[in-house]
Amino acid sequence: MMTAKTALNLLKSEGVVYGVAGKATYVAQLDRLIRLIPHRYWEQKRRTYLHEAERAGLTPSAQHHTTVIPASDVVARRLDISVGDTVVQTTYRIFADNRPVSMSTSWEPFAITGGTTIELPHEGPHAESGLNARFASIGWAVEQVEERMVVRQPDPAEVNELIIPEGVAVVQVQQTVRGCQEGQDDLVPLEAADIVFVSDRYEFRYLMDRPK
Repeated sequence: MMTAKTALNLLKSEGVVYGVAGKATYVAQLDRLIRLIPHRYWEQKRRTYLHEAERAGLTPSAQHHTTVIPASDVVARRLDISVGDTVVQTTYRIFADNRPVSMSTSWEPFAITGGTTIELPHEGPHAESGLNARFASIGWAVEQVEERMVVRQPDPAEVNELIIPEGVAVVQVQQTVRGCQEGQDDLVPLEAADIVFVSDRYEFRYLMDRPK
């Protein structure tokens, strides 16, 4: 005979329900958040995950932590800076209706943001703004976003942090955002980010115009 606990564990493994530590077990929201590319980068002042959750009829929330660290070799290459240069690192866990949908780590070059009103992404007058609006406030325009996408199995930390059922893959996106300072044409990396999405909670939608 199947016990209630066994049945609940089975439903969790199939992604039908999910648990939030210290709270309760919830029925999983089946509607996926839609990540519309490339338009998500240019149209909004607020952070993009807010719009994606709200369009799905869900309530967004986030946990984030920011530190100032020396750039590793990998981060330095992505930001086109020297190893050991100062960067601002922020880790995120994004929720929709209290269910985790993604996690990420981003790095911004302190040489650009240091001493400005956007030095720390979640403090100051632009704390609620997305990347476009934040950098525009200090005279930089986002002009290019490069993304490398890989579908893979989650590691144990991701399974725990994102409450991923057995057999569900994640979508990993390595993102580099580049922009120009006012009056200049040279593209400069403004941010690098590693983002992990749970594949059963997001839909990736691409709208690509023919080059003119």
